[in-house]
Amino acid sequence: MDRTEALTKVTEVLVDDLGIPPEQITLASNLRDDLGMDSLDLVELVSALEDAVNQRVPAAALGEVHTVSDAVDFVVDLAEGKQPIG
Repeated sequence: MDRTEALTKVTEVLVDDLGIPPEQITLASNLRDDLGMDSLDLVELVSALEDAVNQRVPAAALGEVHTVSDAVDFVVDLAEGKQPIG
């Protein structure tokens, strides 16, 4: 999965599962500060992304996902079978 596909998936989850307006989502958007996500939203986001690529990661990796760009990198790493951030 390339970054474009990963961005599409991240955006789908943010819009469809978490109800974030698509116009608020950019690569630089901070998940907490700009998009208003809390820790439970982040868990839901990561869980949905793990399901999308059929990979699991340690909960410790959650603390390293701060922006939409981080989430995209997270998905790319998962899809490639790499240990994601953290």
